[in-house]
Amino acid sequence: MPVQTSYDEAMQIAMPGMRSDSSLQNTDGTCAAQSAIKAGYAVATVSVSNDCEIVKQVSASTDTIKGIARFSQFGCVTGQYETGDAVNVMTFGRIWAVTNLTAAPTTAATVQVLTSGNDGGKVASTGGTAVPGWSFTGRFTTFTDSTGTVVNLAEVQLREQTATSAA
Repeated sequence: MPVQTSYDEAMQIAMPGMRSDSSLQNTDGTCAAQSAIKAGYAVATVSVSNDCEIVKQVSASTDTIKGIARFSQFGCVTGQYETGDAVNVMTFGRIWAVTNLTAAPTTAATVQVLTSGNDGGKVASTGGTAVPGWSFTGRFTTFTDSTGTVVNLAEVQLREQTATSAA
């Protein structure tokens, strides 16, 4: 597993999957990636085996949404968790999530998760599946990765919920 050995000279406000404040939060660290999962994207439960939850990035309307993948300096230095990696999934708290929005969302608006194509796992205000207990805080920023790609981020408040299918 690669280890991060360099850092940006100028700190950015946020990055995908970054915890956005120090208030009460819950992160489930007993998950394993079924396939590649990008930090800051919604994650779905695939199965549970030996007290370990197998998860994947949301990609279908039938997925059972669990939370949002947190960034880890150890676990996803390439910007994503690889197959078999231990994945940190935030299920309660505030987190910077990758979005298709281009401006700040309405405060307290219900979060929807997109379930198909290249946008699968991104949060949105329309066009996806509403997730009970998830809302936008109204904060928005961008993150520029090491390749120069600009990623739009929206701050999301996750609250405990009953697991729901994306359909």
